[in-house]
Amino acid sequence: MAATRSFLDNLANLRVVLSVALEHIQANSDQFLKTGTAEQMREAQKLISKIHTLAEELDKEFRSLEALVTQHRRPM
Repeated sequence: MAATRSFLDNLANLRVVLSVALEHIQANSDQFLKTGTAEQMREAQKLISKIHTLAEELDKEFRSLEALVTQHRRPM
């Protein structure tokens, strides 16, 4: 049961972290674009690319998990 609770806690924590990150990006991207150096822009592009890759991997895992959960909940 502890592993199950930990899994659910991690999902909840991920949701909070992503929500805060989204709020921060929405609130600060204009200022970054106005004041960032060319080097910082390149670094942002690299980080965004890595985040896209991670988001795609998370999406794939979530879709797989959702399908398995749906199958598991269906009566046999």
